[in-house]
Amino acid sequence: MFLTGRFTPDSKAGRLQKTIISITDFPYHANKFNPQVNPIKKIVLTGGPCAGKTSALQRIVEHFSALGYKVFTIPETPTLFTQSGMDYLTTNRAFFYEGEKATLEIQMALEDKFYLMAKTLDRPCLIVCDRGCLDISAYMKPEMWDELTRLSGVTTEQLRNRYDAILHLTTTACGSEEFYTTSTNAQRYEQANEEGMRIARELDKKVYDAWTGHPHVRIIDNQKYFSQKADVVIKEIENVL
Repeated sequence: MFLTGRFTPDSKAGRLQKTIISITDFPYHANKFNPQVNPIKKIVLTGGPCAGKTSALQRIVEHFSALGYKVFTIPETPTLFTQSGMDYLTTNRAFFYEGEKATLEIQMALEDKFYLMAKTLDRPCLIVCDRGCLDISAYMKPEMWDELTRLSGVTTEQLRNRYDAILHLTTTACGSEEFYTTSTNAQRYEQANEEGMRIARELDKKVYDAWTGHPHVRIIDNQKYFSQKADVVIKEIENVL
C-alpha cells in the first residue's frame, strides 16, 4: 500500500490528510519480456581521454531514436564519482580501493536497473554505456583488480560478457593532437600538453587491452573530421542490431 498526503483547503482543520491508495491502482506491473518483440542490446563506448564519446553519444541517441529504438545512456560513473568528491589520484590506498569498488558496484547497478526498465517496453531498446565495467581495471594494478572483483562476487569474464559490443574510440592524442582538449570534460586529469597526451596514449592502450577476449571489439580510429568518426560508430552499432 502507498500512503500519500495532501493539505486540505480547510483552514480550520489545517492538518495533513492521509489518503490510502491501493498499489493495484497503478499500472506498474511489467509486461512479460519477449526478446523477439523487445530485443535489448548493450553497447560500450570506451577509449582513451578526449576520444569523442560524448559527441558520439548525442548522435547515437538522435539517430536510433528516430528509427524507433528506446535509447538509454549510462553516464560515465568515474566522472559522477569525481564530481561527488572521489579522488582517483589519491595516495591513500584504502580510500582508492573503496572508491574503485564503489565505482564498479554502481556501474553494474546502473546497467542492471536500466536493463530491467528496458524489459518493460514493447519496442527494441539500446543501452549505451559511457565506459563499461572493465574500463575500471585499466586504472589499477592487476592484483588490486583481482581482489576487488573477488570481493564483489564477479569475475572479469562475467563482466566482459555483460555487453554485446565494445566500441573503442581512439584518443585524439593519437594522430589528431590538434583536437586534444580538456574543455569537454572538466574532470579530466590528463592536461592538454605533451605530458598529458603521453598519459592519454598510455591509457588508451590500457583500456583497449582491458577488453581483450570480447568477441566484438571494434577500434574507431580518428578520422579527418569528427563527423566521420561518429558515422563509423553508428554503422558499427547498426551491424550489432
